[in-house]
Amino acid sequence: MTSVDPVMRSHLRRFSWARIGSPIAALCVATVGCGFKPMPLATSTGGSGTPATSSGGSPGTSSGSGGHGGSGPTTTGMGPDAGSLPPLTDFPATPVLDPSAPPNAQALFDGNAPRAGGAPCITSPLPGTLMPRNWLRPRFDLTAASGENLFEIDLSVPGFAHTLRIFTANPATALDAALWNSLRGSITDETITVAMRALTVDASGAVTLAPSAAASSSFVIAPVDAPGKIVYWALADDMGTKVGSLKGFGIGDESVENVLVPSQVATRATDDTCIGCHAATPDGNSVGFTMGPQNYFNQLANVTAGSVGATPSYATAAALATMQTLHGIPAYSRAHWSDGDRIALLSDTGTLHWVEVDGAASGTLARTGDANKVTEPTFSHDGQSVVYVSATALTDGRLNTGPADLYTVPFANRAGGAATPLPGASDASFTEYYPAFSPDDAYVAFTRVPGAESAYSDPDAEVYLLPFNNGRGGTAIRLAANDAAACQTSLSSPGLTNDWPKWSPEAATANGKTYYWLTFSSKRFGSANAQLYITGVVVDGSGKVTTYPALYLWNQPSSDGNHTPSWDDFAIPSISIG
Repeated sequence: MTSVDPVMRSHLRRFSWARIGSPIAALCVATVGCGFKPMPLATSTGGSGTPATSSGGSPGTSSGSGGHGGSGPTTTGMGPDAGSLPPLTDFPATPVLDPSAPPNAQALFDGNAPRAGGAPCITSPLPGTLMPRNWLRPRFDLTAASGENLFEIDLSVPGFAHTLRIFTANPATALDAALWNSLRGSITDETITVAMRALTVDASGAVTLAPSAAASSSFVIAPVDAPGKIVYWALADDMGTKVGSLKGFGIGDESVENVLVPSQVATRATDDTCIGCHAATPDGNSVGFTMGPQNYFNQLANVTAGSVGATPSYATAAALATMQTLHGIPAYSRAHWSDGDRIALLSDTGTLHWVEVDGAASGTLARTGDANKVTEPTFSHDGQSVVYVSATALTDGRLNTGPADLYTVPFANRAGGAATPLPGASDASFTEYYPAFSPDDAYVAFTRVPGAESAYSDPDAEVYLLPFNNGRGGTAIRLAANDAAACQTSLSSPGLTNDWPKWSPEAATANGKTYYWLTFSSKRFGSANAQLYITGVVVDGSGKVTTYPALYLWNQPSSDGNHTPSWDDFAIPSISIG
């Protein structure tokens, strides 16, 4: 490899491509340990080739540089931190040969005249994808057009003399950890082009279908990290019975861990075997959640090492007794999370309650002007405003079927006040629900379905956002992340159950732009199970909002139904494999 510079030679010595036959197999390796560390894969869908842009509102103030809450890259398969490696100035001239590919793979592609057409469908990365700087190693996924079984993946970076050529028999292959660490530490805010070709070889190694035309895609590494940790509701199959628990991970972790299972909850009733919707307390040490399957009343438990499932020391018996009679998803604000003012917002059959978790006081928040029922509140981080779902009917404390709109009401030190529809999320033509404030309260994300359709795992659900503007709202912006890849003609939105958006705990500013990250669930993975995705939202100095395609979180078990993520500064450990 005399043509490779010393920096790249050091990276290549550490290449350890592994053959993994499917996303499920990869996850088995990652979560169980099957004798080797995986080179993870990635499937994703979406995008029309360019990010979606819209103008709306002004960007919120920066909340930091992107690092927050110890959520940076871990040692889980990622190798050294990107900042500790020499800058990457070129790709190697020598191709990378995956162990799954025959030794003469390059010659098979270079020595056979290409055919017209037949390009594979690239399902990851999506064209124009924005990746956090601390993202999982990128997975490159394709679907062969005619059953081809050998693939070429090319990566090109502006200014690099060489294109990285990867040959593999695996239709889903991830970038080496060492190379990813150097790449993400050296190249940000530049388009990295991806091209993929496919051919077919028979058992004797002869080419029976010539190399296809190339399909192309691209991605950009953001100049900021995605902070915090994601804890989500995992609905797993246990001997034929669906069991709900909380699992979680940090961005960059290559597996997930159990955060809270029903048997660990100190206050649970014996027949409570399923943890449901949840939210982090502002300190990240605990989680509030509903628990059933009988009535899904509210509970509160620690998630920190050594006290998982225990009741937080500040929670009083009176507060717990009140919460355990209330339904709905709990909401908290960091502005109301200090001694004597630890407030949880909850609903029951339609009233908006506040509970002083570390005291005996509780009451209802007045909503003058709104005679409907209330559910799914979200509490602004500055503690001044509440956005909630206003509906005519609820089921077990939650919205089941529309119509429903988003309303806003002042918190006003537990008094409430005039409730008003939130413009942009109170359209009579739609049912809007699952609201979430951005970390700087500049935006509200929400789920929307047409008319008065179901608000529970509705295939027509899509994710939108709009500027909050102190309750004045604005124009709803549809996220580009709702869409599957154009080449996946059987997948289109509405129809993918895009649902339950939650923001990362901090926004970050770089190069005059504010970067936000959102997670949501979707059923585009190709099964009935919902899976988690993230996406970027960038606001420039003029207020123009640009949204991006979805990134699949390949570290999650695809055999689980993964829903209702909460993205916060959870005090759960980073994950190491092997």
